[in-house]
Amino acid sequence: MADTNKKNIVIEVEPIGKRLVFEKPQNGLQALLDGGIELKCVCGGKGTCGKCRILMLENSAPAATEQELKVLGRDEIEHGVRLACQQIFDRDIAIYIPASSLTEHQKLQVTGAEADIEVDPVVKKYFIELKPPTLSDMESDFSRIKNALANSFKTDVNRIDYEVLKKMPAELRQNSWKVTITLRDDEIIYIEGGDKSASSYGIAIDLGTTKIAVLLVDLNTGQTIGKKGAMNPQISFGEDVMSRINFAMQDSANAVKITDVVVEQINKTINELAAECGITVDDIIELTIVGNTAMHHLLLGLPVRQLGLSPFTALTDSPVQLKARDAGIIISPGAYLYLMPVIAGFVGSDHIAMILASEIADKAGNILGIDIGTNTEIVLKTDNGMQSVSTASGPAFEGAHIRYGMRAASGAIERVVIDPDTCVPRIQTIGDKKPAGICGSGILDAVAELLKAKIINTRGKFQPQSGCLCVDTNGGYQYILEPAAHNNRLNCGKEKAVSTTGLKPGNDSSSAINHDRGDMCPCLDGKVSINQKDIVEIQLAKSAIRTGIEILLESAEISFEKIDKIVVAGAFGSYIDPKNVVDIGMFPRVSLKKIIQVGNAAAVGAKMALVSKSLREKAEDIAERVDYLELTVFPTFSDHFAKSTLFPEPK
Repeated sequence: MADTNKKNIVIEVEPIGKRLVFEKPQNGLQALLDGGIELKCVCGGKGTCGKCRILMLENSAPAATEQELKVLGRDEIEHGVRLACQQIFDRDIAIYIPASSLTEHQKLQVTGAEADIEVDPVVKKYFIELKPPTLSDMESDFSRIKNALANSFKTDVNRIDYEVLKKMPAELRQNSWKVTITLRDDEIIYIEGGDKSASSYGIAIDLGTTKIAVLLVDLNTGQTIGKKGAMNPQISFGEDVMSRINFAMQDSANAVKITDVVVEQINKTINELAAECGITVDDIIELTIVGNTAMHHLLLGLPVRQLGLSPFTALTDSPVQLKARDAGIIISPGAYLYLMPVIAGFVGSDHIAMILASEIADKAGNILGIDIGTNTEIVLKTDNGMQSVSTASGPAFEGAHIRYGMRAASGAIERVVIDPDTCVPRIQTIGDKKPAGICGSGILDAVAELLKAKIINTRGKFQPQSGCLCVDTNGGYQYILEPAAHNNRLNCGKEKAVSTTGLKPGNDSSSAINHDRGDMCPCLDGKVSINQKDIVEIQLAKSAIRTGIEILLESAEISFEKIDKIVVAGAFGSYIDPKNVVDIGMFPRVSLKKIIQVGNAAAVGAKMALVSKSLREKAEDIAERVDYLELTVFPTFSDHFAKSTLFPEPK
């Protein structure tokens, strides 16, 4: 007979909002994996990689295990961080899983978290049934519609889109005077036959320098029903905004070309999303786009010369709304495109959207908001207001300018742990495929691990005496990221001269490579590796971000210790390991509990402005309240940048 008094074990998992129920105690990692929550685990559950971090909520953390004491920092342990693989779930608990502990597939489901939004879009649909005209009732078609809307819905109409006006007679008569009217403020922007009031859709776009994120939203419910990403094709005209501005400045044909390619890509992605979700592009009746100031101007075909020359001023910092068709975007014929205000030459509406979505402006205390991308925007909110800067962190975090860099696709190395005693890396690739390259989170991991293992020094220089390096055909040092290749490295060059710099002490010295002589290690052939130039790219990127933080603090006259919270946004921002970010000095030393990863908050902010008129107005208010700081005019800029290229001493 079953024991009806037996109590199940319940695990509440945030921010996923999932509840796991077990009949008996389970290993934490296995319990989460069995529950469909895919955690990073490079070491196979041995507790050596430290990737499966979880935060025990409500003071439920048990004493740290011996392995956790080795892998986790004291501050992490004190704040309840533990390793899932080292925990036994034997009681009811609540845990929080940071985005950096999740696989890329899982992160797509939970990052860029969208709060419930009270739906109040600027466009609404109304179904009406009209009496047809007669010889005794010769009221115009437009007047007939206006009166019906006023009588049935207390809604005033004063305007009608020209293209809609031309099609209106046929729509009314072919559908027996039963039609759905789409209204934006006091303008009719679409007329459809029958009752289509339940089919109301909008598009929200984050137009990034490197990537475009597109959300398809049901305007009646506020739910995202489809999402899609695409590379920004403007990258062929330059990886950074200044290169694209310079290209557009050369002649009018270039300006048209750089606008056309991005409009074409937006239309292609919208069409694909609509088809996947079983709707037509005519069903899409509103569009919001956010992006940095250069993306904003180039999309609209606006002059950009003033953006490319000091003092780098925007053409307008007001919200822009125009017919989507006037921008070349094909959705419902009378639909509008709305763009939030930009702040300055290099801080755009994507920054406003991030502040809106993460609620930075509403929270108490001193808060840093950092949206990491090709251009990284940083806001510091204090009791005295909000100040923002833009830093050219470059495309290294997207895998660009890295020899084996690639986007976060199947086969990309996304996690790296290096054994300091053997030099051998443990890696995790997206999809558990054979390594094809390394993406941004992987290169950041790798640099932090190289520093920790003393394979590079605080200046970022490779250390030949580490015995962990190979030499390429040009005599440059490289560290191989593929574990199997290190077995070859240990047997590499047995017939070459012995060198004390070739291998770690304890290895067979007869297998050493004479690095001083520039001997090439054949294990390099075709293997994913990191070279000195890759390290420099990361140094420059992380220095740009750290410099922006330091100058904001200097301007606000507060120390970093006074910061209460760091909000990390951006698609890349949800992939990074916060500990490694601190270890390489991108952020100052900080309790990891203060770092919150919110994913692509800019896209979420664009959606909020799409779905809610009041949130659209709130975004415009935020834009009025943010002060822009130009980094390069600060006397201490160069000193901060030079100092920030250095890595901190490993702890």
